[in-house]
Amino acid sequence: MAFIHLHNHTQYSLLDGACRTDKMIAKAKEFGMPAVAMTDHGNMFGVIDFYNKAKREGIKPIIGIETYIINHEFDEPEAKKDIRHHLVLLAQNLQGYKNLIKLSSKAYLDGFYYKPRINKRLIAEYSEGIICLSACLKGEIPHLLLSGNRQQAEEVVNFYKDIFPNRFYLEIQNHGIEEEKIVAPMLIELANQTNTPLVVTNDCHYINRKDAEAHDVLLCIQTGKSLSDSNRMKYNTNQLYFKSEEEMRELFPQQPEAYDNTVKIADQIDLKLDYNNFLFPKIAIPDDYANSKEYLKFLCYEAAKTRYPEITAEVKQRIDYELSVINKMGYNEYFLIVKDFCDAARDMDVPVGPGRGSAVGSIVSYLLSITQIEPMKYGLFFERFLNPDRIGMPDIDIDFCAEGRGKIIDYVVQKYGRKSVAQIITFGTLGAKSVIKDVARVMDLPAAAANEITKLIPSTPRISLEKALKQSKEFAEKMSENDIYASILTYSKVLEGLVRHTGVHAAGVVIGPGNLSDYVPLATSTQKGSETAVLVQYEGKWLDDLKMLKMDFLGLRTLTLIKKTAELIQNSQNIEIDIDNVDITDQKAYELLSNGQTDGIFQFESSGMKKYLSALKPNKFEDLIAMVALYRPGPMQFIETFINRKQGKEKISYIHQLTENSLEETYGVTVYQEQVMQIAREMGGLSGAEADTLRKAISKKKLKTMEELKVKFVEGASRNGVKPHVIETIWNNWLEFANYAFNKSHATAYAYIAFQTAYLKSHYPVEFMAALLSLEDNPAKIPYFVDECKAMGIEVIPPNINKSQNEFVVHGKKILFGLRAIKNVGSAAINAMISDRDEAGEYKTIFDFCTRSDTMCVNKSVLESLIGSGAMDELDGNRAQKYEAIENALEYGAGVQAEKKRGQMMFFDAFDGDGEDDEYQPKLPDIHDWTLHEKLKHEKLVLGYYWSGHPLNQYREMIDLFVNMSSNFSEKSLDATPAKIAIAGVVSEVIKKMDKRGNPFAIVILEDLNGKFEVTLFRDDYMNYIRSMQVGQELFIIGKKSNYSNGGDNILRIIPTKVMHFDELQKGLAGEVYLKMKEADFSEEFSQKLKKLLRENRGNFGLHIALETSSFKMLNLHPKDMKIFPNTQLKELCESIEGLQQKLTLSF
Repeated sequence: MAFIHLHNHTQYSLLDGACRTDKMIAKAKEFGMPAVAMTDHGNMFGVIDFYNKAKREGIKPIIGIETYIINHEFDEPEAKKDIRHHLVLLAQNLQGYKNLIKLSSKAYLDGFYYKPRINKRLIAEYSEGIICLSACLKGEIPHLLLSGNRQQAEEVVNFYKDIFPNRFYLEIQNHGIEEEKIVAPMLIELANQTNTPLVVTNDCHYINRKDAEAHDVLLCIQTGKSLSDSNRMKYNTNQLYFKSEEEMRELFPQQPEAYDNTVKIADQIDLKLDYNNFLFPKIAIPDDYANSKEYLKFLCYEAAKTRYPEITAEVKQRIDYELSVINKMGYNEYFLIVKDFCDAARDMDVPVGPGRGSAVGSIVSYLLSITQIEPMKYGLFFERFLNPDRIGMPDIDIDFCAEGRGKIIDYVVQKYGRKSVAQIITFGTLGAKSVIKDVARVMDLPAAAANEITKLIPSTPRISLEKALKQSKEFAEKMSENDIYASILTYSKVLEGLVRHTGVHAAGVVIGPGNLSDYVPLATSTQKGSETAVLVQYEGKWLDDLKMLKMDFLGLRTLTLIKKTAELIQNSQNIEIDIDNVDITDQKAYELLSNGQTDGIFQFESSGMKKYLSALKPNKFEDLIAMVALYRPGPMQFIETFINRKQGKEKISYIHQLTENSLEETYGVTVYQEQVMQIAREMGGLSGAEADTLRKAISKKKLKTMEELKVKFVEGASRNGVKPHVIETIWNNWLEFANYAFNKSHATAYAYIAFQTAYLKSHYPVEFMAALLSLEDNPAKIPYFVDECKAMGIEVIPPNINKSQNEFVVHGKKILFGLRAIKNVGSAAINAMISDRDEAGEYKTIFDFCTRSDTMCVNKSVLESLIGSGAMDELDGNRAQKYEAIENALEYGAGVQAEKKRGQMMFFDAFDGDGEDDEYQPKLPDIHDWTLHEKLKHEKLVLGYYWSGHPLNQYREMIDLFVNMSSNFSEKSLDATPAKIAIAGVVSEVIKKMDKRGNPFAIVILEDLNGKFEVTLFRDDYMNYIRSMQVGQELFIIGKKSNYSNGGDNILRIIPTKVMHFDELQKGLAGEVYLKMKEADFSEEFSQKLKKLLRENRGNFGLHIALETSSFKMLNLHPKDMKIFPNTQLKELCESIEGLQQKLTLSF
């Protein structure tokens, strides 16, 4: 006796199946079932994962699908009205697997309508090698029987028996559902009358019976319903679990053959997937070469003639070694394919990055111009990329200019054919926080309450609920607060990790040797605002198993920045930059990096990196490689040691002289994985391949492999005279190092991009900053970079409707503001303006502008933004007049354009473009211009920047007197921060939040004359000051420095003790004014002026005057009834007396 489950829905039956693949296989093994099937709804998403896991556990995997089938052709009107019936298809052999692939692909590509569907014509065409089961209640045959159409049901049975000879089974199920009890006897009778074998299945949707309620919750997540909705979709049974054979045999005891048939079907399955043959696209080899091996060798040696002044024995040995490994592993074509589209990119003027990942360690990649880093110069190892002892697909990821990435994909599609290229699917899962929110919604918990729960879950990436409960006491306590929360947690634990939705890999592309649906199943994904994307149904890691060519075409914005900078240099200075061959020793670039001037510099922009670079003072490329590798969680702990050793503040030491060769360039600090490999080779005598295997074993914690190689390493090190305790210390250090080790090949390539940007910024700052501003998509960063330009001594000219372009451009030694950076002014409006301006000349008035503008894209909001930004200042009138005239101007412009179209205003033609028709235009309203404050408000709104000044300028006198701290503090001044801070700022943003206990707090971002700072409002501070903290308010704040640092971002954060508007300072501020002067200078005139100031500027500052008498004694005057509010008049009076010393203190 035996039984096999043939109808199972895993997590890939999205938001319906809850059988986790590994647990389903484990359960089958527990029950002694030698095989198990996967039959997900309409797709094959998880079959490779399922196949591999089942094989590893000694269980025969049965690959299947529960497809949706209709009776009409897809292009017939009836097709959309057809009932989607279910049908279970199992791959009997390799041909059957291929046919399942075809059917699943066509269901998505041709038959998709809410669900991926096939029809009977297709199933007849692709029936070979497939075993067919009639499915559940939603199958066509049960449906017809329940509808009283027995004759038609018999016809369908005969249809399937014809196309699946001896491979069609009538499926019977019993989950306690009433319709099943009715239809099962009818199916048994039909089977007997048509001589069709029966098979018993359970429609498994979850593993254990106790998971039925959680599965019900999952259905609610899928349908957007709640458990309280009585009309929702639900399965009225708790029997859809993975039952034992004993439980199954209780269902149909009179049909033993139906159980035996499950084993018979499993025995018929003979499917072995091909993991041995590479599925690379075909590439043409020139007739002069016998094969790809010869051609690849030719290309390498031809390139070596130009890449190297001399092909030395060392270079030749490296080339030959790599070529032999590549050929042995069967990757000749792979390298030729990658070279082809890299060459194509350059031919299309699409910049290609210098390299990425471990491929940078290959000299063949360098010679083919796949990478631009000479690997031997920087001690990069080929084995880190391709290890002859470790079979695996090569992985060359390519960075392209972000703007040109699409061209490369188009090239690949055109070269290999649209049917041979597809993107790669991704699966979004129910993570700890998202599953809690989903389940909470299903249980009618308010969103605010769900958010309170999820805020208690640590923000560690991919944290599980179990770990969250251990790490967060508050979360654990919250989930035991009441029965509802406890149920939410119970259900969430069952559903956590299940697939919620599919997505499209941001960069991954698969290229096949022909029609991809001959090899892998395809699907479609319609993303909003884009065309339907064709996807491979398998994730990238499973495509590697199938030996398919998978490439990541990555768009890197920095390459676009480099290209645009080079174009601006060419246009402004007529200098052509060869960015791939810049002088890597250029000291001007290193000086810029050493000064921490790294805004816009790849990898080096963060405040923390600026701090470390300033301390390091890099003066060679190897320093940059190390900083790329070190500046990340884990190795950051060694940055200070690295810096101190370079600066000579700490002695450079090596645990053994045999490590010096590997660690010398990093001052004795182990930074790279390659250093471990090198020490393993030079000290332990391991081969390059063994050293890489050791590296991977340590990083993956493969204990068996580690122990095997440790024996060899210890033996080799001992032969080299290394003492046992030193060997053990090195080994233990490696085990710890594995947690933060970094790939030197990748660090080298990215350090090179960093240096390229530093070179451009240091030598061509105007062009670099113009390009940086043009490419910045975040409007909030434009003001930051404009300030950076000012700090660099570069003037940014405000926007001008008659001179500005779409992007920021170089104007002499200045930068002209780009119109694209003005809020609400879209590219269509800008292009129309520039086109008209180039053709008809500059605009004279707002009415002239509106008569010539495209009314489809230039509307009221566009004009408001152009005027508010100052871009129309050159046109007649002030800003207020033009702003007030907007509607009139638009109406006038539309009228003129309409009349011109009708040909009724021919006399206007005589005046087109020369401004002579002014007398026919409406007049601007006679009103005063905006105040400076109003101008600044509009500029800030549309530019994110105060252009005509700063709101705080009007309070400059008080700021100079009372403020003791600026947002632009230096790292050195951080320790010298006053105990009490007095600072002024304009509120730019108020971020209101709730803490873990549900109390409101706020982070208020303010701007002073130098930059931004933050004020944090908790508890009482929130209640006391939140009303004052309105956007646009100019405030004077007294407080203390917060110790909180968001990742070392160096932003000044303040906890306030007092918040005032500037008009409140005279009453709200108190302190003391101290004057020290000679008695002889305290004249009647001075005394009268001082008294006048005291009368006119009463405040809360006590006045202390210390008079130095002729006998050098001090006479102290302190009129207690006369208090002053300090101002510049007092300051000027004091400065009129030579030698008078003055001091002002605030009473906090």
